[in-house]
Amino acid sequence: MIDPMNEQQRFWQRALRLLSFGIPREKISAASETEGRTFQQEAWDRAMLNELKKKQISINTRLEQIPFIIVDTETTGFYPKNGDEIFALAAAKTINGTMKDFYFTLVCPEKEIPEHISQLTGITMEDVRHAPRLKEEMNHFLALMGEGISMGYHIAHDLAFINHFLWTNYRTKWTMRFLELQQVMEAVHRKPFSTLDSALEHYRIICEKRHTADGDVQAMVLLWTNLLQELKQKQIETLHDLYTLLSIYS
Repeated sequence: MIDPMNEQQRFWQRALRLLSFGIPREKISAASETEGRTFQQEAWDRAMLNELKKKQISINTRLEQIPFIIVDTETTGFYPKNGDEIFALAAAKTINGTMKDFYFTLVCPEKEIPEHISQLTGITMEDVRHAPRLKEEMNHFLALMGEGISMGYHIAHDLAFINHFLWTNYRTKWTMRFLELQQVMEAVHRKPFSTLDSALEHYRIICEKRHTADGDVQAMVLLWTNLLQELKQKQIETLHDLYTLLSIYS
């Protein structure tokens, strides 16, 4: 775990060097508060990630006892390595199909949101211009994860962006368990559901804010609630049962 005090000490060591180079004290002082908060945030995020890595859910745990955290992002494109970024992030913690906690934030990206993305999501640069940066919000997002399993429809897209951020900033990656909701949906019904829209339509779930992180997460909570009931009817009762079902169908 990174010690915030050591981070602070390193900052002041750099500050003393800057003073020796003749940089005015007031400029260094103005930066100290901001950098101090940054060090504390980074230390907290790293500590949270380390704690999450330690927590494991037994394979024999019943599904209704497991916290499933449903995650969705909106991004400026499809390729984080090419500079595309998250500009909206949402997550809902559910237990036995009931939402226990909810998190949502807009995020101000470094690059502009393309026009076609704004048309799809209804979110423009004006909407996010005064929103926090992802680095300022990551600790809130990680705090919701806790001891649980993350899920999403095409969650590989969301995890690619989250992992890119975590690796760029902390040289670490998301190692907690996750499930692909599309795979669960197709394993339960034994037929393809290539899009979230097709899965929602099957259960007649209306998503009034489609293609927004918060709207899609709320719709996926309802989707998971329905799937959990069907899994129970099929006597898929534990995490082991669910993994076995997924392995047979995949």
